[in-house]
Amino acid sequence: MRTIIAIFCIFLLTACHTRTAEDAFKEGRYIESINLLTASLDEKGPAKFDQEDVKRLQTIVSSVMQFYEKDLNHFHKYDYPQKIDAYKHLLTMKEILSNRFYSDQISFFNDKYDIRQLKQTLAKEYYDYGNYITGTDSESYRTKAELYKNSLSYDNYKNAATLYKNANTKYMQMAAKSYYEQGKQFEQQGNYKEAAQAFNQASSIHKPLGKYKDSDKRAIDNDKKYATQQAEEAYREAKQLAMNATKRYEYREVAKYYARAASIYRPYGQYFDASSLAETYERKGIIKVYCYSSYFIDEIRNRLNANYIKFVNYSRDADIDIKIDYDDDFVANGKSVENETKIEKIFDKYVEVEDKDGNKTQVKTYKDQRYNLQTVTHSNKLTFTTSIEAHGIYSYSKSFKVEETSFKYDYIYSGDVPARFYNHSNGRLKSKDELYTQGKRNLLTQINSILDNIAKDLSYL
Repeated sequence: MRTIIAIFCIFLLTACHTRTAEDAFKEGRYIESINLLTASLDEKGPAKFDQEDVKRLQTIVSSVMQFYEKDLNHFHKYDYPQKIDAYKHLLTMKEILSNRFYSDQISFFNDKYDIRQLKQTLAKEYYDYGNYITGTDSESYRTKAELYKNSLSYDNYKNAATLYKNANTKYMQMAAKSYYEQGKQFEQQGNYKEAAQAFNQASSIHKPLGKYKDSDKRAIDNDKKYATQQAEEAYREAKQLAMNATKRYEYREVAKYYARAASIYRPYGQYFDASSLAETYERKGIIKVYCYSSYFIDEIRNRLNANYIKFVNYSRDADIDIKIDYDDDFVANGKSVENETKIEKIFDKYVEVEDKDGNKTQVKTYKDQRYNLQTVTHSNKLTFTTSIEAHGIYSYSKSFKVEETSFKYDYIYSGDVPARFYNHSNGRLKSKDELYTQGKRNLLTQINSILDNIAKDLSYL
């Protein structure tokens, strides 16, 4: 019975939170209210469709329809965006409410509006809106073209196709001219990057109509000038750094600037010897590492993973030798025993006590209860002894230990034991494998931390 009541309560709570068409209408979300309405009626189906549903359907549809019609009657003839929005919503309503099993119940709406007629109306509104805008610059012609294009998406209204083509052509011509003039100004100011972008824009926008003057050539010329500027700057910076470079990280910095010069100018060919110098200084910045031990090879490679670190197969080829050694020692300590005698005060009896006035009272008396507690401790320990060594152009040395222990305690009572005490155990004695797994995880954490510090040190060599 309780289960049934709980399910019923959950059902009521769910129902209370179900969003209805009326909710959406009150919030001004009129098309959503129509969608929610049709969804609920479709789910109900023709068999359960009753007069209450008819009344609800007619009320909501009539209210939404009147809202948009009121707007249309209120708008000025030149309020094109608002009128278009209203007609779009009426068209959406018509498409939603057509061909439903209950469509004949809302004939006041379905008979009044026709999908084709609404599309034609929208095409006319977009067309008139396009005519209403005066073309004065590229942006106004772009807007006119978009409006004629929208008109055509609903219906082939009058000469909208021709007007779209004319407006779009005018937009492309004027926009290309504007970008071309911007490009010339940037070019005169020495802003070659901006000039190249402007000439590219002119060329791209005018492409459907063909080439626009010499915009393609000027875009390339200015881009090449900009690339030359940037390459010169990077090459000069590299030469300056190379004069004082003695450390490997400094050589890598030199290589970066030579590589930048080569990369920027690459679309136009080789920039002097920038590419070969970048390779030369990159090689000079490499740090070669050899790993002595087979232990933790993956960790070393993963942590020392910079592009300037190269692992080699022989110590003779290395700049730095790294070795990580570890040993593990497992000790089963057996058990230790501790015996204690415990004393607890317990109730013995009542005795009669007389005070100075001769009044007698009953007083509790206690006696000692002795019992024994034996604590047996079982323990074991696994110790990892680890050393990390690095020699060569970089030196590092560190040794440390990681210990993992486990304990089990047996508590054994004897003698006159109070009732609340009983023999029991705490803790768990782990196996060697368990301690090894746990200890290896902690060991790896420490090793990775040390390797991260070494990697940071290497970046400054």
